[in-house]
Amino acid sequence: MKLIPTLATLCVLVLPCALPAETFEGKVSMKVTAPNAKEGPSTMNFSMKEGFVRMDMSSGRGAVSMITDIKNQQIIMLMAEQRMYMVRPIPQPSGAPRPEGGGHRSELEDTGVKETILGYVCSKYVVKDADSTTEIWVTDQLGTFMGLSRGGGPGRPPQAPQAWESAMKGHNFFPMRVVSNKGGGEKFRLEVTSVEKTSLPDSLFTAPDGWRKFDMGALMGGAFPGGYPGGRPSDGNN
Repeated sequence: MKLIPTLATLCVLVLPCALPAETFEGKVSMKVTAPNAKEGPSTMNFSMKEGFVRMDMSSGRGAVSMITDIKNQQIIMLMAEQRMYMVRPIPQPSGAPRPEGGGHRSELEDTGVKETILGYVCSKYVVKDADSTTEIWVTDQLGTFMGLSRGGGPGRPPQAPQAWESAMKGHNFFPMRVVSNKGGGEKFRLEVTSVEKTSLPDSLFTAPDGWRKFDMGALMGGAFPGGYPGGRPSDGNN
């Protein structure tokens, strides 16, 4: 059944969310790389309009599209192959943000370094936690980035944000480049590859006409008694 890998992708991949600035409407493309990720680099294409963000993502796990409706605090997940969509509330991370020790929140350290990336003047900040250092180049021209909130999948709480994501909260910043290093090696990289200011149609931020709404609650209620499609087999501890 082709729905299975699609739902698996929806349930375990990141759920990016950004609040677009009133002065910016258009598209932003990103490449996200984690050297140890089995699925390889991911490509994220954001379409941003006041009150809405659409993210189209592709990786080794497959393709996924999500529309974040900020006003109604919900995410519309699109399954193009099945011509279906699913509506979920924006996940709220549980637990303390990283780093875990002592509840200390990492702070942005302004290095004073400036760099122009794709025509946008960016300021370089550094965030340090217990075991890693992250360098972030940000602009204030693309709205406020709300982080890469990781969905935990059905029945599981979202993961806590990384230290650099937590440090950016409350700032009108959008990251153009993020590089995290741990133990002398790079563990994560996010890079904006293109920015296009353009007018976007409202239809881009709704489920297409004729698509069927998928009921995740019904699925979890017994349609798949052995667990949700594509779910990780139990190791006896969950």
